[in-house]
Amino acid sequence: MPVPGRAVVRGAAAVGLAAAMTGVVAGLGWLSMWVVYHWVFLYVVDTVVMLAAAAALLLGLVAGAAYRPAWWKVSAASFVVFAVGWLVFEQYCVSMADQQALHDRGTTVPAVVVKVHKGDQNSSTTVEVRLADGSRHGDVELGDWMPRTGEQTVVTLDPSGPARSRLGPPPGPPDATARNAGLAAVAVGSLGLGAHLAGLLATAPLRKPRPPEDATPGGPRRRRRPWRG
Repeated sequence: MPVPGRAVVRGAAAVGLAAAMTGVVAGLGWLSMWVVYHWVFLYVVDTVVMLAAAAALLLGLVAGAAYRPAWWKVSAASFVVFAVGWLVFEQYCVSMADQQALHDRGTTVPAVVVKVHKGDQNSSTTVEVRLADGSRHGDVELGDWMPRTGEQTVVTLDPSGPARSRLGPPPGPPDATARNAGLAAVAVGSLGLGAHLAGLLATAPLRKPRPPEDATPGGPRRRRRPWRG
């Protein structure tokens, strides 16, 4: 095959691999959105997908380090872009699903702020409220202001359960800008990784070459003893 034709085939393979990787990440993101919207609390889905992403990226880095040292810098940069884009995309997928659930089916009820839990570097600020029936709800997310203890307010609850409760009226529809930016970064990183994988597939033999049929078998040859009549 001439060199230009081989380059075209390798480029097409790189684009195809990049499209497949981007499609897998996008599919996982939309699947997690559906699960959070209909079924499971977002932190459960977020943790599972993040662990799976970390394991996949670690295995990919180990595999990439074992082949073609000249490509290693390009592959490492592509992995960084791919990983950051995946994490941003997944994070915003689950948070958008949670906000969309409250926007679509959230119910607003009057409440009184009982306690404010100040967050730190590892947690966010939440409040505990008491509803009109006397029940209490903890870990309620803040709305657009910082409430005071004893303040009369309203809380938006999800009657189906999975979405987090939120202080104030139901939120508006989520903004998809950050999610789309994360997916774009995944596509850029996937293109670099696809080029690397296409180069490996072009140089790595799929199976050992068969010896020619007229070749002598390997191993030590036995000397024939002369015949004596």
